[in-house]
Amino acid sequence: MSNKEILEAYRLFDRASSGDYRAKADMIESLTTSDFPQLLGRGFNTKLTAAYQALTPVWSQYSTRTTVHNFKPQTYKQLLGYNGLELVPEATEYPAGDFSETQYEFKVDKYGRRFGLTFEMIVNDELGAFRNIHNTLAQAARDLEGTVTADALLNGKRSDVNTDFFKAANGNAPESAALTRESLQSAIEVVSQKRDENGRPLARPNLVLVVPPALDFKAREIVNASEIRVTEGKTQVTSSNILAGAVTVVVDPNLMRSTHAKAADTWFLLPAPNTARPALVTAFMVGRETPDLRYQNDQGNRVGGGSIPADEGSFDDDTIQYRGRHIVGAAAIDPTFTFVSRG
Repeated sequence: MSNKEILEAYRLFDRASSGDYRAKADMIESLTTSDFPQLLGRGFNTKLTAAYQALTPVWSQYSTRTTVHNFKPQTYKQLLGYNGLELVPEATEYPAGDFSETQYEFKVDKYGRRFGLTFEMIVNDELGAFRNIHNTLAQAARDLEGTVTADALLNGKRSDVNTDFFKAANGNAPESAALTRESLQSAIEVVSQKRDENGRPLARPNLVLVVPPALDFKAREIVNASEIRVTEGKTQVTSSNILAGAVTVVVDPNLMRSTHAKAADTWFLLPAPNTARPALVTAFMVGRETPDLRYQNDQGNRVGGGSIPADEGSFDDDTIQYRGRHIVGAAAIDPTFTFVSRG
């Protein structure tokens, strides 16, 4: 099947969805050919991929993208601490040193949904519900990625922050400070003093301030102001905002999926994506990194022999079945440059 045939099938469906009666008649006639649903399915998948790629996900602003080859638990390895370079006297053998290695586990899972297009839907003029199915499924795939990634910051029941990750043993136990200029500065100072496994000071990476929608304007007010004006007695003192540009604000609505009482006040300080020590990873399967939409051709065969046209529907329920699938996973891995406060 050529790309031209796929495009023509999709355009026919699109015109029929828009109310073109001639296109509807042509489409009903086309359904009697065995290859039309397959052409239409491929056209949908092309549109789905294009719509998916056009959507910019919020999670990519605070989680590092990676890929895996299967559904097994994966190991994310980092070469972290080292002893540094030592003075080497003349004619002396170089001292040996080793990197320390840290491992984190994560995995991907399979998500999906199927739906049926029937002959009755075409006759009853209900095609409008399917006209933008590629956009709907593309958005659903991006929403899924956002949910999975944000969930890595929360516990399994979404009833609190992820206390298996944010804990005293990791040096990032949850705090209880409201988001203010002072508390954000204090949090930045805390993560700026981190050391590696050998006690060597670490350079602070670029940071992102991840907040729910309720803290959107508060966060931007703190970070984007160029000047701070404070009244001392009867005198107004103006100074530059030392936090201007210190962090990038990321507003993620998925954080509001949390059911804990202070979800609207909880804020996170995380390293920017693709730094040496990423706090979160969002994983996709190699070769299956975008949503998949496919068609099921299972009309069966007549008892007396001969193929059955697709418009007769599936053997089980008389529908022409389409299925959407997306494979994704996320996990919190390196706690080094992280901070959370429940507000």
